[in-house]
Amino acid sequence: GSLTLTMLTTVPSMYESTTDDVYELSDFEGCSEKVKARLDILVNKNIPLTAATLRKIDIPIPSASEGKRRFVLQHVDDLISMSDGQIWLDETLASMGQMPPLDPQRSITRVGIGADTVSRADSPAVRRVVGGLRLDLAQALSMDGAQATTASEKQTRKQRSWLLAMHQEAGNGGRSLADSCVALLAASTGALDKAIDAGNLAGTEVGKAVIQDLLNHVKQTVPDALEEINQTLDMSAERKQELEDSINSFFKQS
Repeated sequence: GSLTLTMLTTVPSMYESTTDDVYELSDFEGCSEKVKARLDILVNKNIPLTAATLRKIDIPIPSASEGKRRFVLQHVDDLISMSDGQIWLDETLASMGQMPPLDPQRSITRVGIGADTVSRADSPAVRRVVGGLRLDLAQALSMDGAQATTASEKQTRKQRSWLLAMHQEAGNGGRSLADSCVALLAASTGALDKAIDAGNLAGTEVGKAVIQDLLNHVKQTVPDALEEINQTLDMSAERKQELEDSINSFFKQS
């Protein structure tokens, strides 16, 4: 809903100055501290605050309508913040048996949240194992109803692997960060492909058993790697390789 409101919001355009007037810092008294800091950098580098310069770095040009524009943009930013991490669960996908019924084309994520905050949109460990996830899901969805080909089957298998890795039953308390990384890494490397071909899909008892057995195996073989991920929220290349080796050893013996 917040995305819809954002798209429907009419934002007044910037004042299109056609003059070469040079503005002073005092003309930006009503601006945020972040904007003022950017203007200070320009002034310290002896760069004139002209309309052309301001437009290049997306700083509103002072005008009578600027107060209204800033007010609208404030609410646009609030609406965008409301939709951070929003996922769209589709009833049609659920009725087709897809679990979780996640629609990647309607779901929203923001890549990064700005250089003016020390917060992180997600843990570095997760970002190291989910490259291409959203694209894989979207491509598989676009192939729905298409003629079966080697390429489409491969894409569908990849989608089902991601869904199996992400699926968790409600009320079970959730997984640790390290456990989530293990499941996602198994999907991203293709380790779940044979399980998918055998019918071990997300939402099925056999699918849940495969993931749980995998997590138990990794906990027994590389517990230090899991502990480090949970503590640091990150994953080194060495730890990632340890997880991959453990995952591969599980599927070789199963």
